[in-house]
Amino acid sequence: MPPSPTTITTTPQPFHFKLDIYTDTVCPFSHLGFLSLTTAVSSFSPPTPVTFSLTYHPYILYPNSRPSSRKLGAALTYIYSSHTRTTSILTHLDNLASTYNIKFNWEGRTGNSRDSHRLILLAQSRFQASPSQQNLQRFMSRLYQASFQRGRDISSRQTLAELGVEAGLFGTVDKGLEWLDSGALGEEVDKECEKAKREIGVRAVPSYVVNKKYVVGGMQDPVVWLSLFDKIMRQPTLQLQGGGEQKGEQLGRREEHGGNCRVVAVENDT
Repeated sequence: MPPSPTTITTTPQPFHFKLDIYTDTVCPFSHLGFLSLTTAVSSFSPPTPVTFSLTYHPYILYPNSRPSSRKLGAALTYIYSSHTRTTSILTHLDNLASTYNIKFNWEGRTGNSRDSHRLILLAQSRFQASPSQQNLQRFMSRLYQASFQRGRDISSRQTLAELGVEAGLFGTVDKGLEWLDSGALGEEVDKECEKAKREIGVRAVPSYVVNKKYVVGGMQDPVVWLSLFDKIMRQPTLQLQGGGEQKGEQLGRREEHGGNCRVVAVENDT
């Protein structure tokens, strides 16, 4: 009697989403964008398997400012042109924050964010290899919470060293301060900032590039992200309007009240 035919079951390859995220740790829209994006990623459940990888890139909004130079709320006056508009923006941000059950603290001090981006690059080198990237996302969440909810100054090396210890990047605060004082990864941050402006065309944060093709500007609602993920999966060979890689089709919707922060060439602090 001939053997029964063998049935071979194949598992479909997961569809992979690579998200390059251009952010600054002093931009509240970057924090809200992080919450929105990670909410969408965790809830996206199409019929076929999917995987996500998130890579964070630096973009410094206050390149000429000193550490700890201003209160966070006051610093936003350098992004938005008048006190009236800033007050309106803060109210808008507070309303958005309430949808994520968080409350912003505008009284903490802030300043040049370059050191915080060095720490992010270090965290990525340590944590990004994890399939789930959970440690990296926890670190980013901790950093944003420190800056916007706990009133901690993420332009301060002391604060960053303490956050590094909490995340397991350093054994002690002294070790963290030693690493920060060394200047490690500073050149990498500067090069990435320049690349973001010149090659990618980033002019504000948060900005996102999905699968090196689709540009998403500004903070988006989770529902918008879910719709974009679905669209990209259904049209993986979608023709791009913008031509070359990294400057493809503009997706997403513009925030009515301004869903991003723009770079500010402020005077050198004294």
